[in-house]
This record gives sequence, structure tokens and C-alpha cells, in this order.
Amino acid sequence: MAAQHLATADDRAVADALPPISVSALRKAFAQLPAVVTVVTTLGPDGPAGMTASAICSLSLDPPLLLVCAANTSRTLTRLREHGRFAVNAIPARHAAIAHAFATPEPHPGHRFSLARHHIVNAVPVLADALATFTCAVEQTQPGGDHTIVIGRILAVDTNGGQPLLWHARGYRQLTDR
Repeated sequence: MAAQHLATADDRAVADALPPISVSALRKAFAQLPAVVTVVTTLGPDGPAGMTASAICSLSLDPPLLLVCAANTSRTLTRLREHGRFAVNAIPARHAAIAHAFATPEPHPGHRFSLARHHIVNAVPVLADALATFTCAVEQTQPGGDHTIVIGRILAVDTNGGQPLLWHARGYRQLTDR
């Protein structure tokens, strides 16, 4: 059995004595972590809502769980909490424009979904061309600094072939075959 190390008061004192890390240094370092671009979708009182997210990961196979990190200021987060269900749609490389539309403020309600074909599955909008889609019920939420960690119980999955759109060094990227 592997030993587990729990932070002690001494560990916290050492960490507290270190100089603070600047936000710009963190952004620069985090930008070096490539991530698959996803669009998280849900339903709100005014119809479909969604946001681009790259802080997504698998959490558990049994039970089937994933986690999404959303900015505390996100209107989609508010709708997702109210509705209790959401979908995570992995975006194909050819759809950078859709990812960008879901990452920027909407010029008018419904604009984002007018750019992306979608249908309703398990009471949430699912993007038609997604490489993989996970429809989820909100299992729990946890505070995570300026973000909220949303744990979703996966209700259904769907997969299609293709290359993923990636986010790296503050820009959209594609895989290349070598």
C-alpha cells in the first residue's frame, strides 16, 4: 500500500513563507498545458446555453463521473446549476469558429446555437459534430477559487471519429501526423 502524505502545519508554514506567484506567471505556465476544447451545454429559461471549456477531465469509471471547471461568473454555470443537467461536447479541429463563438460574449440570445447544429438528448443540447459527447446530471459542485468544480454523473456517451481541437499557448491548435 502506498504511503499517503497529508499536509502538516509545517508544510503549510513553508508554503506560506514562499513569495506569492503572480497571475501572469500562472497564466504563462498554464498556457503550456494543452487541452481538448469542449463546449459545455445546458438548458436555461430562455433556451440553450453553452460555454467553451478546456478544464474537463474524467474522474471515475465506476460510478461514471467527469468534472468540469467553470468560472464563477459564468452565466452558463448558473443555468447548469438550475437545470441540473449538462453535456460536454469535444470539438473537432475543423470547428474552431464554433469554439470561439462559445468562448466570447453572445451578441444576442441564441447566436451561438445558430452556428452549431444540435439536438436534445437527456434534456440537454448536444452538438451534432462533436467527437465525443457526455450527457450528465450534476452530482455535486465544489468551490475552486475563482472557478466552480462541477462533478457530473455521466448518463450517456456518444463518439465519432476525427481530430480534436486543442487549446495550447493561448491559441487553437490541431494534431499533426508525423
